[in-house]
Amino acid sequence: MTGSDLSFDRFFDSMESLADTISEALQSQVTIEDSNHHVIGYSSHHTESDPARISTIIGKHVPNHVIIGLRKKGVMQQLENTTQAIRIPAVMEVGLGPRLAICIKNHKEILGYIWVVDAGNLEAGHAESIVEKAASIAGRYLLKQRGWKMKQEKTQEDFFWKLLTSHYDSESAIKQEAEAWTILLPSSYYIAVFESNKVIDDHFVLRFRQAMTSYNGVRPLLLTVEHNRLIVLYSMIYPVGGTDALSSFLCKFVEGIAKSEGCRMLAGCSLDYGEYTSVALAYREAVSILEIRKLLPFHARDLLLYEDTGFWAYFPAIMDHKGSRTRRSPLLHLLKEHDREHKSDFLKTVAVYLSLDGNLKESASFLHIHTNTLMYRLNRIAEITGKNLKDTDYRISIYLDLLTEETSQLNQWFAELSGKE
Repeated sequence: MTGSDLSFDRFFDSMESLADTISEALQSQVTIEDSNHHVIGYSSHHTESDPARISTIIGKHVPNHVIIGLRKKGVMQQLENTTQAIRIPAVMEVGLGPRLAICIKNHKEILGYIWVVDAGNLEAGHAESIVEKAASIAGRYLLKQRGWKMKQEKTQEDFFWKLLTSHYDSESAIKQEAEAWTILLPSSYYIAVFESNKVIDDHFVLRFRQAMTSYNGVRPLLLTVEHNRLIVLYSMIYPVGGTDALSSFLCKFVEGIAKSEGCRMLAGCSLDYGEYTSVALAYREAVSILEIRKLLPFHARDLLLYEDTGFWAYFPAIMDHKGSRTRRSPLLHLLKEHDREHKSDFLKTVAVYLSLDGNLKESASFLHIHTNTLMYRLNRIAEITGKNLKDTDYRISIYLDLLTEETSQLNQWFAELSGKE
């Protein structure tokens, strides 16, 4: 054992002191991160550095573009598939110079990472030995921290379920318990529900947490799992003007998780609230979006935020009302009868035309007919029904009847387009 190794045979009260010890042993800059890429220790001397390290230390978290860049290059996968320290060449696209790095693991579980700047002075074999010994020490520290963190997460999850099930009868009771458990509640929040077609295990939750915390301006606070759904209470650090920023974040987030985990995901997000007695209501809003999107995948394909629901907010009530009635739509009856007697396709024609926002070119293309043929059909439909699709009341009424009474048929017709979304 060399003299520099002896300095590791002692108790480290923080990851800062461990980072400094590695740095002294190797005469290089060191950064230690947890599994979510939050900085938990970095060496205090040496001023020169590359952009990736500077931005990481300033933000106390590895920037999202750096993590994505390293994953695209296969660096993170290589690092996470071994327990040994490895040399990583520069990835200048993300501002990262050469590194000696190791993934801190407990069996197959990833606990964190150690990164050492490689300025060409790291002795082969010796440097790897130092970093691997440090990883063992950091692993014990992180396991101890994880035990405390798991207890805290369990407390937060119990608190979250109480909010979701309207356990508290007043805002003051909620704030009192949050304060008792040192849970800092933001002034406003959203509830989002994410549904996956893949089993949600601990690994999935970990990746989900990592992905969500990596987005600048988004602060996830409470999270729980129910079957194949992840329920999250989060806030936006910066004021959100309109729905574009929120919608953009959720779209990119869902797309990223689906791609990285090889699954399909749906998401729904509530209105923003300031009162925590409204968490259960916000949860129902988010879930209602998922239910509508599953009921009509093509027609509700762009539905994500409850603020943008429009008439869809009343759709469940309309469905319930329809279900309580035995008589079907008189508006659709004439078209169905004509199709049955003449083997025509007028019901589908109307459904496609209205579903594609009255766009003649797109509707004709979908139906594999000429635009003139579509115009002829629409004129014949007006003659048969005595109604004109340009009439707003009739247009809305027949569209709602199609959505609520011909749901299964609509999904069959638009299955191909739904799969492309």
